[in-house]
Order: sequence, then C-alpha cells, then structure tokens
Amino acid sequence: MADEKNVKLFVVSHKLLNPKYYPDREIIYVGKNKDKFCSITDTRDDRGDNIASKNYTYCECTAIYYIWKNVKCDIVGVEHYRRLFFNFLKLRRKEYFVKKLKKYDFIVMREYPFLQTIKKQFIVGHGTDAFNIFKEAIEKEAPDYLEAFNEVMNGHHIAWCNMFVTTKDKFDKYCEFLFKVLSYVENHFEIPKDPYLARLIGFISERLLSIYLKKNKLKVCHSFVFYSKRYKKK
Repeated sequence: MADEKNVKLFVVSHKLLNPKYYPDREIIYVGKNKDKFCSITDTRDDRGDNIASKNYTYCECTAIYYIWKNVKCDIVGVEHYRRLFFNFLKLRRKEYFVKKLKKYDFIVMREYPFLQTIKKQFIVGHGTDAFNIFKEAIEKEAPDYLEAFNEVMNGHHIAWCNMFVTTKDKFDKYCEFLFKVLSYVENHFEIPKDPYLARLIGFISERLLSIYLKKNKLKVCHSFVFYSKRYKKK
C-alpha cells in the first residue's frame, strides 16, 4: 500500500484559490477563463493528453481525464474548490485515505437522498430525451452495467459530485468505463445551448460513479463533505 508521498489529492477549480486553505491538495484549474489567473507553475487540465476544450459540457471530468492520462501515483483523489472531504470541520489528510484504502476500494461522499427517484430527478432537470440517450449509452457501450443502472436510477440515494479517492489502478479502470459512456452520449446527442443544460455530460457522470460501484460490488467508505466558500485568493 502507498505511503503519503505517493498520494495525490486534486482540487478542481475554475476560480483562483489560495493554496493555504487546501493542505495536502494540489489544485487543478479548468475552464475557459483560467488563462486570466493561472501562473506558469499551476496544474491545469489543458496540458499533455487532455480534453480541456470540452469543459463546458464535461465539467470537472476534463480534470479527471487529465489525471487519468497524465498523472502517476499510487492513490488519487478528486475534490472541488468548494466541496472537500472533512471530519469535524477539519480536512481529511493524506494519512486518512491511506489507512481507509487498506479496507475499502473507494472513498466517496455520503449518499444524497432524494424524494423522487434518481431517474425522475434527472428527467425533471434534463428531459426524457437526455435520459434515453444516457440509458442507450449504457446499453451500447456497457450492457453488463444495465442492471446496476436500473437499480441506481430507480433508487433514491446517490453518491454525488464526482468526488472520490481510490488507488490509481482502480481510478484508471473506472475512467475507462466513464469516458466510454460519456463519449457515446457526446457523439449521439445534441448538447443543449443553454449554459446550464450544456453541462449534460458532467451531470451524467455524477450518476455513473454509483452505477460503477454497484455493478462491481466495490467496498465503499462514505465520508462527510465540507462546503467551503474560501475560493478567492487573498
């Protein structure tokens, strides 16, 4: 198992951050405006093998893709500029993840409950056509995941926000599944023009993590998430 030196925890952001608020983390900048505030030494999603130009619809998945293709480590994590794993208002540190991953396969946020089914919640937000192409992508690209898809979408709880920590080998396997499904949706569905609805690929990806975990019967640790507003550099 990895020691703390081989753990990389990435905080995805489209806003300039003060690193002192993100101990043990490496900030990765995304989005069309990052040139306005990134320095030459900052980590960003448009270097190496990347899909940075698709951030408007892929959201934080452009950072996940960059990490998949360009980063070498033993344990890897993805958090957000305003959502971080914590315990009693203190950020989880690397040693916590190293210890937990001796017992669990993935660490994700605590499941978010919905009164509606996940399917209904998705359709209300994005429409029936978007749901149908989502399901079609599973049927065409990962048919063995269809049962897990139906279970998750007909349920009322989901691990949200594309936040997770796992070993790099498990991260890579998940990304193979993730981007295969997302690519199908992108290539077979007209992305909406509305700026919010255009984030469709990112919204679909949030559901795919729970589907992947269920299908593969992985051992999952659920962690509390801290919602921070400290994202303007001082």
